[in-house]
Amino acid sequence: MPPRNPGRLRADLVAAAAELIERTGSVEAVTLRAVAREAGVTAPAVYGHFTDLGALVEAVLEEGFLALRASIDAAVAGIDDPVERLVAGCRAYVTAGLAAPARYRAMFRQGEVPGGRVAFDVLTDAVAACQEAGRSASRDARGDAVLVWTALHGVVTLRAAGVAAVDLDGRLRALVGRLALVRTEVSGGDGAG
Repeated sequence: MPPRNPGRLRADLVAAAAELIERTGSVEAVTLRAVAREAGVTAPAVYGHFTDLGALVEAVLEEGFLALRASIDAAVAGIDDPVERLVAGCRAYVTAGLAAPARYRAMFRQGEVPGGRVAFDVLTDAVAACQEAGRSASRDARGDAVLVWTALHGVVTLRAAGVAAVDLDGRLRALVGRLALVRTEVSGGDGAG
């Protein structure tokens, strides 16, 4: 078997660690030896890419935030209405969290990972876009984004635990609407019906 490309090996190690987290449901199950076995390499090969287990786990979490951001970006692409973009981004967030629930839990259990701030800024920008378009009464886009994120995190956590919400899309719309102070209609009419 020909040797792997070093960049590919690093990606394979990260994928192997992520798979171990999902399969076992725990970051604690990830060891350098287990990751090497999962990736089909020797344990010393891991040290060529990561200084220690913590660096490997951090790479897995960073990759999780990058994947989350990519899912949100894909979901909102081509949507012009800021409220619909916000709702679509929130739906993608929940979907991504449920696709890899063990990694998702680990992403928010560890200390701050740089990708986490970038992913959160997407939500803040989406609330601010609603505000700027006159579609939200928010006076604090970041503060309201924290409320929306907290609720989304709760939705992912509850659904991953088996507590299913009926009409997830309707609940997400209500949650986003209330916490981001979204106006469902653009004002400007005379109110006559």
